[in-house]
Amino acid sequence: MDICVLNQFFYPYNGGTEKVLFEVYRRMAKRHNITVITSAPLHSKKNIVEEIEGITVLRLRSTHIDIPVSPLPFVAMPGLNSAIKKARCELYHINNRYQYFGDNVAAIRKVNGKIALTIHNSLPIGIDPAIDSLGLVYDITWGRILMHEADLLTGVSRNTINTTVPIKDISKAHLVYNGVDHNIFRPIDRDDAGVKAVARSLGDECGSNDANIITNGRLIDQKGQIYLMRAVANLANEGLKLGLLTIGKGPLEKKLVSEAESLGLRDRFWIRNGIAEEKLPDYYNFCDMFALPSLYEPAGLVVLEALACELPSIASSVGGIPEMLDGYGLYAQPKSVEELEDRIGYVLKNRKKMAAMAKRGRKFVVERHDWDKIVKRYEKLFMDTLHY
Repeated sequence: MDICVLNQFFYPYNGGTEKVLFEVYRRMAKRHNITVITSAPLHSKKNIVEEIEGITVLRLRSTHIDIPVSPLPFVAMPGLNSAIKKARCELYHINNRYQYFGDNVAAIRKVNGKIALTIHNSLPIGIDPAIDSLGLVYDITWGRILMHEADLLTGVSRNTINTTVPIKDISKAHLVYNGVDHNIFRPIDRDDAGVKAVARSLGDECGSNDANIITNGRLIDQKGQIYLMRAVANLANEGLKLGLLTIGKGPLEKKLVSEAESLGLRDRFWIRNGIAEEKLPDYYNFCDMFALPSLYEPAGLVVLEALACELPSIASSVGGIPEMLDGYGLYAQPKSVEELEDRIGYVLKNRKKMAAMAKRGRKFVVERHDWDKIVKRYEKLFMDTLHY
């Protein structure tokens, strides 16, 4: 197959969708011709063509437009339609319905291409009234038209499909879960050099904590880090010494640091970002538990990473998270500081039970979320769409 992948960002950009695309298409490139059309680095004055693990990557000179209610900028790529036509692929795989419009669809149809649309971001519910309303208005005015126009729809969770795809198009929507590289994300002994290096980087204080908690996600309101921080602070007031390691970057960084200081957590709160994929498991394995207090989450790739590392896990019972955690961890209501406190306390009081649950969670992830199985699922759906 000749496949053109469309997304505004691509590896080495380290977002969830970008991670999924890289894992899927570096495997597909062994058997198919893969072209990715994406944006060039922000200040690039020219287009860039490169090859990454058998994938041809065209990075178009672009303009980034920040939208206050959006976690990511809109990326204007003036040469996109010309690049789409020049690629002349059989199938064009769109991965962000907020980025591609009618002129892009027309360019694809001009070369007789089929359209596959993966819904990585479901209709927003529960973030805040402005974002929720704008997401609904967008889908009514354009998103649902694009879904109807697509020849194939896939969703990264059942929840994503059920909340986002119109009834009239549900018959062409297929569930394809995200995966995790369980050979990289795995249990690692605390005496391992990489895990020890994490401990040294955080300072001596972390070693004296009763437990260290890790959360991983862009620093935006949607991820709910502020509620987790308050839960940790409340438990600290009860005498527990807890460290909170936050992996991610985003516009809330200064606010979170300021909040940590006001809550008395500054010496036990760390933010880290720019971590290479192969180093992330060291950070998970340094910690005693994982928490994802999101207000909204279509799937939650980081839940799979934590489970693959056999880390006792706590996550919000929203969106696609229950499909990822699948009962191999504890749930809390979004925005509930009290429930987060309770779940953290439960993990600390039931370490052996939670460790056994986490071990079963890894087995579940290895069996259902293996990337090779997921790639075969995409291949079959694509080939059926092209009538191979």
